[in-house]
Amino acid sequence: MSLRTTWIFIFLTLGVLCEPNIGRRRAVPVLYLQGSHYEVGFDVGRNFASIIKSFLSSYENLRDFEKEYKTITGQDAYEKTLANMKKRYPYYVKEMQGVADGANVPFHQLFLLQMDDLIGTINDNHIPRNDTGGCSSLAVKTRKSAILAHTEDAFGETLNHFYIMSAHIIPDPEDKELGAVEERFASLCYAGHMPGYTMGYNENGLVFSINTLSPLELKPGNTPRTFITRALLASKNFSDAERILRDEGLGIGNGFSINMIWSDKCGDQKIYNVEVAPDLKADRSVLNINNYVDEPLIHTNIYQRLSVKEVIGPIIDSSTARMKAIHAHPPPENGKDLKNILSDISGQDFQVFQEKEDSIIKTIAAGVFELDKMTWSIYINKPNISEPVAVLPIRFSSLLKCES
Repeated sequence: MSLRTTWIFIFLTLGVLCEPNIGRRRAVPVLYLQGSHYEVGFDVGRNFASIIKSFLSSYENLRDFEKEYKTITGQDAYEKTLANMKKRYPYYVKEMQGVADGANVPFHQLFLLQMDDLIGTINDNHIPRNDTGGCSSLAVKTRKSAILAHTEDAFGETLNHFYIMSAHIIPDPEDKELGAVEERFASLCYAGHMPGYTMGYNENGLVFSINTLSPLELKPGNTPRTFITRALLASKNFSDAERILRDEGLGIGNGFSINMIWSDKCGDQKIYNVEVAPDLKADRSVLNINNYVDEPLIHTNIYQRLSVKEVIGPIIDSSTARMKAIHAHPPPENGKDLKNILSDISGQDFQVFQEKEDSIIKTIAAGVFELDKMTWSIYINKPNISEPVAVLPIRFSSLLKCES
């Protein structure tokens, strides 16, 4: 490598690693993909390499994960989790390897992102944790249809470090033999993360959003929540989704809840929230399922129905404050009501739409799924005072036409 080439390489690398504070960008990158799991992953990595590298270099939690990864306990948890995922979901591991290869980043860093608190707490799993997080989800039945609305809240480094992938997965023969099926979905993704752990839809009739939940006791080595939500993108109906969530034979290692609207071939919709937690006595996930008929679905980052000992700290305080702010509004009946609630900044310390400069957690985007219009609108600013930056069509191409 010549001296001039070396300096160009260093300059470009520093440009990625030392991106200046550019504020909240009104940009929603969307990539349409088709291919095997590895091929789709590779093209995600190749097209979003700069965003992925920038996020990996700036995400402080990853430094903590890498520190724990270097310990004996951390290495054991990493290897056990990876081995279990290669058995359970080998094609999703290949998809992640494709992202790593396409972006030219280390695979282990991407896998540590999926493990999240399973690796971050590996050496202090049973002492009080001071977790931080956020996301608010609401869904209602309207006279015409149903609407799901969601704020995507994450650590400040995630701002401007996300994209949407709209994928048609065509498994290769090897992956088919291992259980992979054809998939069609769209999902917002944090840079370097698998799709599914945010919001999106699949073409079997599902729209969804995710809320992180934080049980105090975790099960390192078990299925990380991001693998379960990735698998949900292939779910055919609610009973299939329940099977994936239950994860019999292993079970989830950490916690989350999922908000779902399932549409059938005649256009009828059912609204569900499922809270998911580790089963400390058996090899499966613990689930609590609630079907919303007349009342609106409202969920943040706290267990509302499952009796689970949770962490302490901002994730609980924020959830309580956001629930109070949401319930201060009249019960939502339509899209306008939902947008007003998502845009609420009335809280002093914690807001539904988190945009304070000094906030550790920020709303990186808001999404509104309107099933009468079959659209997914993505907002970067408060949705009651701004236009969506992107409006994606929702396609339920795998649903057969109603015979009645």
